[in-house]
Parts: sequence; structure tokens; C-alpha cells
Amino acid sequence: MRLNPLAMMREEFDGTGIVFDPDNNRAMTLNASGVAVWRVLSTGGTAADAAVRLRETFRGVTPEQAAADVRKFIGALKEKSLLADD
Repeated sequence: MRLNPLAMMREEFDGTGIVFDPDNNRAMTLNASGVAVWRVLSTGGTAADAAVRLRETFRGVTPEQAAADVRKFIGALKEKSLLADD
């Protein structure tokens, strides 16, 4: 899987962010965990890497919850054409 190369993420001062794809004029707001996952994926990391990052960043997140959150986020990215399967 790879992120849409045209999509840009801007992080806000409060740790949230917004992803915008100028090609299809779609945007998606991100909470702090979404920003963390986006950063991992944008550097070539995998879904498993992103789940580990969530557990490292946010206290009390179980491995199962982190994996489920990453799957849900990836699904939302695909729905907005911000992520493609290779």
C-alpha cells in the first residue's frame, strides 16, 4: 500500500491535522492518532509499524485496539482515494 503522492498533510498546533488531495479535491481531518499513523505510512512504514507507533505514543492502547484503529484509518484513507494498494 502507498499513500497518494499528491496528498499533503498539514499538522495543526494542537496535534490534529488535515490531509488534502488537490487532484480529486478531497480532504480529511485527522485527530492526533491519525497524524501519528499518517507519519508512519508517509515514510514507508506498514500498518503493523503504525500500530506500534500508536502504542508507543498513546498510553493504555492495547495491541488489538491499535491494530483495529489502524485498519479503520486505512479504510477511511482508501475511501477518500488517499491510499492505494500496490
